[in-house]
Amino acid sequence: MKKHEIKNQRGVVLITGLIFLLVLTIIGISTMGNSALTERMTQNFRDTSNAFVAAEAALADGESWLKLQTNPSVTVSTCSTPPCKVWSYNASTNFVGLADSWWQTQAIPFSTSLYGVAAQPVYVMEEYSFVPYELSPDAISKGRGYYYYRVTARGTGATSTSRAFIQSMYATQYN
Repeated sequence: MKKHEIKNQRGVVLITGLIFLLVLTIIGISTMGNSALTERMTQNFRDTSNAFVAAEAALADGESWLKLQTNPSVTVSTCSTPPCKVWSYNASTNFVGLADSWWQTQAIPFSTSLYGVAAQPVYVMEEYSFVPYELSPDAISKGRGYYYYRVTARGTGATSTSRAFIQSMYATQYN
């Protein structure tokens, strides 16, 4: 009678082993999917970080140029020979929303080249406002006071779909 019971149970071990193998396969496939998702997320984060670093470099370039100036720059509202250095306030309602082609032709390129980016970083500067030291006509006419500039920089990562825009306000005086 014992021999008969052993013969009936031989197929149970095979089925249990196949179910266990199926469970392990499902766990392995889901782990591979999670790994691929994590890798894509890491790549996107790296790409976005590169775009931000490129934009920061261009922003610093624009601020350095403003720091070296000894007189207020001539501002433009339309640029006939790009790239124009300093735009008048509200020459564009929103530089960030402009097309890629505008940034490539109208913006000022970064002074050196960066490795690992789809396009070199660029920036634009606009004269934001002038605040005189005092409210006398003499001080205003001689341009004595603080000049405020807004610098907008655009950087891309390793792909052109990752872009970062940053802005800063820069104040200086020329007297």
